[in-house]
Amino acid sequence: MARVARTAATPLASSSAKSNFRPDIQGLRAVAVGLVALNHAGVGFVSGGYIGVDVFFVISGFLITGLMLNEAEETHHVSFANFYARRARRILPMATVVIIATVVASVVYMNFLRARTVIVDQIWTTLFAANVHFARIGTDYFASDGPVSPLQHFWSLAVEEQFYVVWPAVLSLTLFGRSAFRRGEPHPRTRRRRLLRGRVVLLLIVVGAWSLYTCIQDTRSSPVSAYFSTVGRLWELIAGALLATLLPGLRRIPSSVGAFTSWLGIAGIGFSAVVFNDQTAFPGTAALIPVLATCCVLIGGIHQPPRGAGIWLATKPMCFLGDISFSLYLWHWPILVLAAANAGHPLGVWSNLALLLGIVAMSACTYYGIENPIRHATAFFDHPRWRSFVILPVAVSLTLVLGVVIRPSTPTPAQATMPRQRNTDVLDEVRVAVAAGRANAPIPQVIDPAIERVAGDRLDLGSCSGLRKTKNTLCQMGDPKGKKLIVVFGNSHATMWIPAVQKIALTHQLRFIPIVKESCVYDSYVSPSSKKDCLDWFRWAEPKLAALHPDIVIVPAYVEARWKIGIPDLLERFSSVAPRVVLMSDAPGIDILPTDCLLLDGATQGTCLRPQRKRFRESEVILRRMASQHNAEFIDVHEWFCYQDRCPLVVNSTVVYRDTGHITATYSRFLTPALARALRFDAAN
Repeated sequence: MARVARTAATPLASSSAKSNFRPDIQGLRAVAVGLVALNHAGVGFVSGGYIGVDVFFVISGFLITGLMLNEAEETHHVSFANFYARRARRILPMATVVIIATVVASVVYMNFLRARTVIVDQIWTTLFAANVHFARIGTDYFASDGPVSPLQHFWSLAVEEQFYVVWPAVLSLTLFGRSAFRRGEPHPRTRRRRLLRGRVVLLLIVVGAWSLYTCIQDTRSSPVSAYFSTVGRLWELIAGALLATLLPGLRRIPSSVGAFTSWLGIAGIGFSAVVFNDQTAFPGTAALIPVLATCCVLIGGIHQPPRGAGIWLATKPMCFLGDISFSLYLWHWPILVLAAANAGHPLGVWSNLALLLGIVAMSACTYYGIENPIRHATAFFDHPRWRSFVILPVAVSLTLVLGVVIRPSTPTPAQATMPRQRNTDVLDEVRVAVAAGRANAPIPQVIDPAIERVAGDRLDLGSCSGLRKTKNTLCQMGDPKGKKLIVVFGNSHATMWIPAVQKIALTHQLRFIPIVKESCVYDSYVSPSSKKDCLDWFRWAEPKLAALHPDIVIVPAYVEARWKIGIPDLLERFSSVAPRVVLMSDAPGIDILPTDCLLLDGATQGTCLRPQRKRFRESEVILRRMASQHNAEFIDVHEWFCYQDRCPLVVNSTVVYRDTGHITATYSRFLTPALARALRFDAAN
């Protein structure tokens, strides 16, 4: 099922005046970027390391809002030109260097399909719309099992920059009203009054509450979209901005209380990083823990109490990592992704940790050689100021032109033809493919689907699917005059069998209606979960299914996330509405993306002969017992994919999988005779 790699927000630094410098905040940046990097390296005990996104957002909102408020109080206005000039010098040079290096490396180390995808990602990233792009891809469930982009971590930079496009103007308007946008001197009344920070507090509370509510609701209904959403993440930046606005009052907190608060915040961040994992409904209400914990650290360090968390955060190693955190964040993700792509398989934890040591050194070099010199070159960029703003069109032009010039071409232009047909059984074809793999035979020159179409070889159900909906159209896909009715129920692991079932229905004069909602684990259909839309859809679909009075209900298994609870519940419910309920085992899947394997240098049927994943074989025993306990029939599909613990990627010139878990529509049709026999729809039926 869909998973989205969780990456941290960009550790944007905002230098305050020397007198207000907070070394503990530099150390807090180090904690955040360290958690993110270790999580991406696969270190198990920081399964929730992605909470660095919350830490960085809160820090960013706190520092940058504080700078603008200080400027407003001293000069009675907020200089938009100065603000955006600083942002341009701070963000664009390093971001441009990393984007260009990543695109070039992707063309060198990735196959042409993945390199093309990275170039598309690069365009969105350059335009500070990466979060919109990756939300769209992630929300498109059928693209979500593809490779993770080496530029995906730029989504957080996009969220911050989208926020800061409007925040200075909103803040200035809140403080000064219409006079904020008048030329010349500020409004005289503004000079004579104290800044009404209360207005800002009220605005932040109202907008932050709305953003948090939206985040919680979207996390339940569309978690991928919520994860990348600017609106859904806005409240985290606002939390930091609210602290900055309330800072005069927070200074009254006793130093002893601050020390305790800072350690409480560190504990909250550590708890989130260790306890959270990929199954945590995030951001949603879970994000409150790291956000509030970060606020505690920021509040506790106001007076820099001698016994507070600052005694650790302000140490030289932590401050060093905090200084280079922006470069470290930008470099670590693409290097880890590209190293795995070059190796042809995910790297182990120790290999990734060794890479991280090199990335730290590389980040230090780019920090001292590129990031810091440009950021502090005010003498050059401020006189005249337009030089700072030239950085944006130059950076955008460089990256966009690179994408056009470097775009890789297709190395094999020949189109695929239909696979050759044999009069042998599917089991024999799988055995032949395994034997060819063990003999290290070459991959057929012509495969079906063609390599460019493998990832997209699926049946698009359109309005007939419940994806991203709580109800959908029930579509007749078989013989409308058939006397018997087949229903296929489930998620995308049910959808992938529809091409085969449809052929069976048309051949044997059967009505056929799929009732499917992708991107749901089976337990979420029948019990409250983080995906409320799955439960709502099932409450709509179950009576619809019962009213159809089907003759056969087919439930293809999906053995992820509480399937041992969800599948028996479904079998129990369906046994009362259909005389035949058929449970199918899950496709074993493979441990590498098909296109990555087929396009590796020197790829053969042997290199793409993958070991059978143990948990899928073990699940078949449990599924068979479930079927027996609920008077359901059971179809074991294992032998249609594997033989003697080896699973070929190409069978009879047909590519089996379109990603690591879903079979291609072409192979689904290829399996039609085998499935028809298993369902007892043979020639005599």
